[in-house]
Amino acid sequence: MDRRAFLATVSAGLAGCGSTGSTPDGGDATATRSATGRATATPTVAPSATPARTPPERRYRPQLLDATLVSTWAESGDLSANRIDRLQRGQPAVVAFRYRVRVPEGTINLKEGVDVTRGEDRVARRYRDVDRSVDAAGLHTWETAMTFETATWPAGELTAWVAVGELQLHRTSDPVTTTFEVVPA
Repeated sequence: MDRRAFLATVSAGLAGCGSTGSTPDGGDATATRSATGRATATPTVAPSATPARTPPERRYRPQLLDATLVSTWAESGDLSANRIDRLQRGQPAVVAFRYRVRVPEGTINLKEGVDVTRGEDRVARRYRDVDRSVDAAGLHTWETAMTFETATWPAGELTAWVAVGELQLHRTSDPVTTTFEVVPA
């Protein structure tokens, strides 16, 4: 399974940005050319008295807090209350996940996605666009789930990969995985 393609699907429209160099101690690196024409890096170490701030590109990035297979999901809290690690083929597979996002104000547009894999083979993929509205700016948490039909799924250990993309600022969460077993009917 190509996880990069999954993340690209979840965060449709991501634009590439430039990058800056860094040194192992966290400072910036400035490239210069020597008389021989070779590029050399001169580290510039940031003062340690200044606390590190979260860069803007990470501040508004969705963060997955948990993902798991559940027996049923109807409301927030079911992720913890109904957690399971195996299901019988033919029963619906419900993948629940919880995430948080910093919302500046109003409505935020998200794409939620789940890939189910067995080894490197993709078994199923589902994603959806979601608009979330808030009354006040701040950090907000949501719990939701996606349901899959399993009649054609292989028996054995499967992994669900969950990711959330924020579509206005083009930010994507790191994926979170949960592993479970499908047993023959």
